[in-house]
Amino acid sequence: MSTQKRERPRLALLPKPTVTSGKCTSVDILSDGVIDWEYVNHLWVFPMLHNNNGRIYAPCVVFLDGSWAMIGPIGTLDEARQLCFRWSALHDRGVKDKSAPPAPFGISPEGSIVDVRLFELGDSLPGDPWHYDEKTGDFRLNLVVLGVELANSALCPDITLEERIADMDAKLKKVEGTLRSCDTVQPHLAKAYVAKAREAAVFWLTELQAEEDAEVETPEEDGRSFADAVRKEGVTYEQAVLKLGKYLGDIYSNIRNEDGTPLADTEERKHKAYKAGVERLAYFAGVSS
Repeated sequence: MSTQKRERPRLALLPKPTVTSGKCTSVDILSDGVIDWEYVNHLWVFPMLHNNNGRIYAPCVVFLDGSWAMIGPIGTLDEARQLCFRWSALHDRGVKDKSAPPAPFGISPEGSIVDVRLFELGDSLPGDPWHYDEKTGDFRLNLVVLGVELANSALCPDITLEERIADMDAKLKKVEGTLRSCDTVQPHLAKAYVAKAREAAVFWLTELQAEEDAEVETPEEDGRSFADAVRKEGVTYEQAVLKLGKYLGDIYSNIRNEDGTPLADTEERKHKAYKAGVERLAYFAGVSS
């Protein structure tokens, strides 16, 4: 029986996220462990020149400075898409698929510019919804811009999307009255114009609401963000998990409502953040969470 002391294996360090630009790497293909995801704008399915078997595609990551780098080998469209969308789900980044036609704008521009002139209504409409026609020298009403102007005027803080739409509808009723009082606008046209403007307004309010919702950081995003930050310190999985728990404990113990009272769901939020952070650390450590 050997009496020699067995040496405990050294624990592997988590990969450090050091790459913040496609300009600061010399490797052909980046692993997601070395990418600093705070500096990533989106993933990119990039079509390249044809080879003998048809067109080929490269899965890429695009950084905030506009530079890019490949994240996988060049291959078929399906292979590039699968990798980009898998990393999109793992790292909370969108995918731009240059192989697909651009998505249409959410509201059709057809019929948006109508034969209502500036001199007929003056400054009775909100904002500046007038389109200048260079051929005739006239300003004509742009219904999509009118809708956007109405939507922007309803962007009161701390109210819901439904309340903003209701506020916009109230303003739109005044616009409808203005159009109906104009001698050159027939009633059935006024109704159609209002419907087109409302379509644009509701679309724009919905888009702005989606952007606002995306800006609200969830507990899961907080956990994943710190997991990436702690990897920069050159630590093991076990050390990172301990740091994660301490950090989230400190953060969530100090979060308060506006009146100074503790949040009712503090423990639930902390648990969600911790779970998401540990899962991310486990992914990079290559161990089961």
